[in-house]
Amino acid sequence: MVDIVIPTCGRGDLVETAIASIRKSVWTAFSLWVVDQSDDDTTEQAVMRHAQEDQRVHYIHIGERGASLARNIGASAGSAPYILFTDDDCRVREDWIGAMVNELRCGETWAVFGQVVPDESFPQPSIRDAQSVNESITIAVKVNPNREVYEGQRFNLGFGHGANMGMSRHYYERLNGFDEELGAGGRFRAWEDRDIGYRVLAQKGRIIYTPRAIIYHRHWRQWNEVRRTYRNYAIGAGATAAKYLRCGDLGGGYLLLEWLLDQGVRQVLSGIIKWRSWQKVTIGMLQLVYPWVGVAQSLRAQVDPAAKRYLGTATETIQSHV
Repeated sequence: MVDIVIPTCGRGDLVETAIASIRKSVWTAFSLWVVDQSDDDTTEQAVMRHAQEDQRVHYIHIGERGASLARNIGASAGSAPYILFTDDDCRVREDWIGAMVNELRCGETWAVFGQVVPDESFPQPSIRDAQSVNESITIAVKVNPNREVYEGQRFNLGFGHGANMGMSRHYYERLNGFDEELGAGGRFRAWEDRDIGYRVLAQKGRIIYTPRAIIYHRHWRQWNEVRRTYRNYAIGAGATAAKYLRCGDLGGGYLLLEWLLDQGVRQVLSGIIKWRSWQKVTIGMLQLVYPWVGVAQSLRAQVDPAAKRYLGTATETIQSHV
């Protein structure tokens, strides 16, 4: 058995496609947990149509917001030895589950990530020129055709994205799951996937990236939403780096400096010299300014130095929602 978790909020039209794709999987022994944080019942109606047809589909509604909270609640609702995560704006290939589990079956593998490919079949909305996004700017894409092993170097966080991620339950519980202050809807808005990957590597764990596990990501965001997403990335980067420093891990300083140089300075220069795009320059400037907002906000939150997590996100809190 495999548990699959999808966090969602206000996207009933998108999540239905994600559910339908999972139901078509070659691997049939799974439970799908859709954790909804919507204010209306549109998503519930979309999910329940599938649940009535397929007993493997389960619906959970919670009043609190946060993608990481939803992932933790969905994971704690099941008991399978492997937990897979995807997002409500994705659809999975029919062999996705098997490709992920084949990697997780190795007892030394803590987590696995897969390819995130733009979904060209998704109809794009009509976008005014002012809202169109420059081709140099991408969100949540990972198309490396080569299998990669991440081990022993906790600063190499290029393993992939939470939209296509899986973990052995044993190691997931050892880490106490996702830090709920990170991620969309949380206090610090982003970086939950990089954070859990960093914690895996810091504990000498192994992460595998496999190109065989493919999901298709629907890029529906216009410029205003893209800009907000990158601002959230920057806040999350600063808050996560500050968390590590406050927990006594000096690697947080390295991560912050690397982010400022690579995602900030490099993108600004690329926008000016290569792409001649004001949007690319704007994205780079956000990465230079907003990490410091995350650092400042982090100082107002309590941390658990041993677990390298923000406090108030313990497993016992998760269990109370299920």
